[in-house]
Amino acid sequence: MKNKLNTKNRIYIILIVVILTIVSSIFLINNKLSDNKTQLDEVKLKDIKDNNMFAIMVKENGEYTSSDKFPGDGYKFNSEKSGCMDNNNQLIPDSLSYDEGSQQVIVNTGQTSYCYLYFDKQLSVADLEKYDKTNTLSNELVGGMYRYQGTNSVVQNNYICLGKLNDEKCGDKNSNMYRIIGITENGNIKVMKLTSMGAKKWNTNYHVGSSSSGKCDTSTGCPEWPDSEIFKTLNGETDSFLNTLNESIKEKIEPQKWYYGDIGWNYSKTLGVEDTYKIESGQKETQYYNAQGTLVTDQKWKQMDEPASIGLIYLHDYYYQANQESCQSDKNSNYAYCQTKGWMHMKNNGGATSGNEIYEWTMSRIGRWSSSDTNFYAWLVTSSGDVNDGTLNYAYAVRPVFYLKSDIELGGAGSTSDPFYIKS
Repeated sequence: MKNKLNTKNRIYIILIVVILTIVSSIFLINNKLSDNKTQLDEVKLKDIKDNNMFAIMVKENGEYTSSDKFPGDGYKFNSEKSGCMDNNNQLIPDSLSYDEGSQQVIVNTGQTSYCYLYFDKQLSVADLEKYDKTNTLSNELVGGMYRYQGTNSVVQNNYICLGKLNDEKCGDKNSNMYRIIGITENGNIKVMKLTSMGAKKWNTNYHVGSSSSGKCDTSTGCPEWPDSEIFKTLNGETDSFLNTLNESIKEKIEPQKWYYGDIGWNYSKTLGVEDTYKIESGQKETQYYNAQGTLVTDQKWKQMDEPASIGLIYLHDYYYQANQESCQSDKNSNYAYCQTKGWMHMKNNGGATSGNEIYEWTMSRIGRWSSSDTNFYAWLVTSSGDVNDGTLNYAYAVRPVFYLKSDIELGGAGSTSDPFYIKS
């Protein structure tokens, strides 16, 4: 059976090591000695002897225990912790890889004394569904993930506290409470802050054609997401939302190469929700007016060059949460539909009732409203529940969004009184 590390498999692995000892080049240790101490000690504490050649370590309930077989579905190979040691008990860089499909170990170096493979349990739909008594988590992929969909009175088990690890009481719920948007096939859960971190500007300068220094102009347009003020507000090295998070929570965030771009005002009116998602995930060409007032029809959204931790909701996140195509503003004359038929709106989550903070920015820009317009815009969720345009130098509510790593272990039950929390 392929999941068992039986005698034949052990012989096969040892033969690989022996052969590769002869033919492989020798890698020298340089800067990873400090990183392997914990791993080495952990392996030895589990009584894994050097002459066993391989140690399989499986994480269950926050603890790694040794195993004589590869774990089945629902576990992820931890490439950062896995590796091979040389005869001096020093880690050999890039020495080990693992094919999860075939469950084959590939040793890429010689002079090994033993190797160890770490596996972490992945968070799954089942981990969330057991608390979702009303079946509000979609039973199939919707916009790239399994999503919580339905009215706020029905979706009641997607709350998660992110103050610190093992924060069962959740402390200050206004600061620490989030809601889960959904979970990906790979076990990453996407969360958004329950309340706003305050009204923030997308970009202070937004006029097209201005000759003033720092203004948007007809050659460059306005800064896009990675260079915008709102991005720095969320991800900057100083005075950002990211820096307000507890270090133990920051370590559980899975940085993303977020997609970014524009969806023109008029073009969006002809789109369905699925097409909106495809545009916002770089799968479908978009249409918008650029800085020169030209209608662009043949570009796709780009991904960031470098991963970043924090984003905002996309248009499709807001549309999908109501479980109705007609949530899209042009599909229904009742603009409160997305609010009343969904759970995500600010009014459903203790948001402001007056002022600019009853409007909420999304990550999705519009570009110029038309060829003759002199401003740049981005999409926002309005106080009435529909979506509309917001000029980039206006301050509106910002609710940070991010993905958590798939190997986290949750406690709690997802309710407001007993929210999920990260155990390890």
